[in-house]
Amino acid sequence: MKNLPIVSFALFLLLSHSICAQDQNQPSIQELQSQIEILRTTELIQSMSQRSEIMPSYHHDLKALIARQAYNFWIQNKGEKYVSHKNVYAALYYANKYLEYDSLNFESYNQVMAHNEAVVSLKFGKDPKVFYSAGSDGKVLKWNLDDIKGIPTLLYQGDHLIRSIDVSFDDQMIMITTKNQGLIFVSTSERINMGEITPVISRDNEEVQSAVFFPNEYKYLAVNKQGEIRIKAFNTDSVYRRKNKQQVNTVLVQEDNQNIYLGGKSGKLEIITDKLDSAYLIPELFAINALAISSDKKLLAVGREKGDAIIIDLTTHQIVRTISGHQSAVTDVDFNQNDQLLLTASRDGTTRIWDINNSRIMPLILDDHEDWVFTAKFTPTGDKVVTGSKDKNIRVWTIDYQQLADRICRLVDRNLTLEEWNEYIGDSFPYEETCPVQEY
Repeated sequence: MKNLPIVSFALFLLLSHSICAQDQNQPSIQELQSQIEILRTTELIQSMSQRSEIMPSYHHDLKALIARQAYNFWIQNKGEKYVSHKNVYAALYYANKYLEYDSLNFESYNQVMAHNEAVVSLKFGKDPKVFYSAGSDGKVLKWNLDDIKGIPTLLYQGDHLIRSIDVSFDDQMIMITTKNQGLIFVSTSERINMGEITPVISRDNEEVQSAVFFPNEYKYLAVNKQGEIRIKAFNTDSVYRRKNKQQVNTVLVQEDNQNIYLGGKSGKLEIITDKLDSAYLIPELFAINALAISSDKKLLAVGREKGDAIIIDLTTHQIVRTISGHQSAVTDVDFNQNDQLLLTASRDGTTRIWDINNSRIMPLILDDHEDWVFTAKFTPTGDKVVTGSKDKNIRVWTIDYQQLADRICRLVDRNLTLEEWNEYIGDSFPYEETCPVQEY
């Protein structure tokens, strides 16, 4: 070393330092082993979830225990959950479906049918336990989430097609938008019995394309057949200017500033403020079927006939994300209570739940309806989703994994046997009780 020239010696030191630094940045043997274990466990979780899902329903206990054990491994595993959550949820959902399944009526615990035709509209009011449904059978029903299998309250019954419903700001009134008989207003608290005439508070016989209550006050906005925007109350009627007269499918009034958003058949998003009218041109125009604003008033979701949903920043009016994944038109959109998730319902028969902030995370897919899903809403607490379908059914989906996992352990009174463990998990993972004895 002492015979090296000064420059060569300095280079030698520099290279030595670089090699040492590189070695320090390389994962250790223990880290590599940990990563291998994570990948191995993830593969097992995927396999178990899929085997549970395809297992026949008459093996409901085993089906449920495999789903629950896959969930146990999943929450313990330190790997990224970009895909595995989707399979774990499907396994937990279908395992729960066939526990206490009514095989005579082909009805599961989260499913009710009180409408005689398609369920076309769902709305929540201020009470997080109560929601309202409307069907093309002309009925409006009031439901209690704590007693979803109970008999709903019949609030209205008519002989005409209902397009949508909305709930007043104080929860006292339902506005029913019909296809050809204008608007009908009924009380949320007055039950009607068999043979009785529906008590109607008020009627607006002008035919409309779409209508919605204003937030925090007793007035409503309606787009009539001629395309005029009418702002009405029980002692008020005014016509609002409108430049872009496309056929309107859906209308929304923003709570904080009362900006009006209209989505229509031509695919234009119309924005009407107290200062100006504008049309936000979305590339590749397809009919707009649904609109929703996030609770922080920063984002607007647009559900389209193309089968996608567009998220627009309401400050910049720029598209921040386009969500594609459905095989048919998106019929409804909704944000959850903390604006982290967006649901999209579709005529492909599914409802999908997307992580708004991370496009790498695969959506949850709620796929147990037998026909088009017309309407879907997060519950106010955000742990459930309610959907309504052309198959006449309403489903209440628990999207909290822990709740689904705990229900399995409440209803299944055993654990996997050692033979079952070796069959579905293998002897490389030490046996454990899937449902340890505790209160659920």
